[in-house]
Amino acid sequence: NDTRCPVYPTDLVIALDVSAGATPQVFERMRSAALSLLEDISIAETNCPWGARVSVISYSSESKNLIRFADHLKKKTLLETIRALALERTTKTRDIGQAMSFVARNIFKRARKGRLMRKAAVFFTNGPSRDESSLATAMLEFKAADIGFGVIALNPADDVRRAMQ
Repeated sequence: NDTRCPVYPTDLVIALDVSAGATPQVFERMRSAALSLLEDISIAETNCPWGARVSVISYSSESKNLIRFADHLKKKTLLETIRALALERTTKTRDIGQAMSFVARNIFKRARKGRLMRKAAVFFTNGPSRDESSLATAMLEFKAADIGFGVIALNPADDVRRAMQ
């Protein structure tokens, strides 16, 4: 029994907003914040659920899996891969609710099992979402699946604040 196995192993998803209006500068701010968030997190490098597994997605009105939980076991390669991510420009609008549903239904479907397994997601957004009803639905999905989440808004996102209340 490895004494380093924590009581609460974590699967963490980081979602980056690449919708219209997300400039390279905005993308760089999100990527830098994600990297600093991961700096202090222990990354699981073995099958023992010690540390966190990390997945990264990008989203606009649709979501794309950039890094899967199983892709990078070593923290160094995970951080290098995130540093190398490039912004794919799009004219698509921002839909945080769609991204949340994608995370709940697709990414966490492959989460590690375990009664004390923690599922968490951090969504970076450059502003309000396009669809407040999809946001409310997604928040209920997250609550039902016991997924903790935070939204880091680089610009005001009143709809997100309202939905979270």
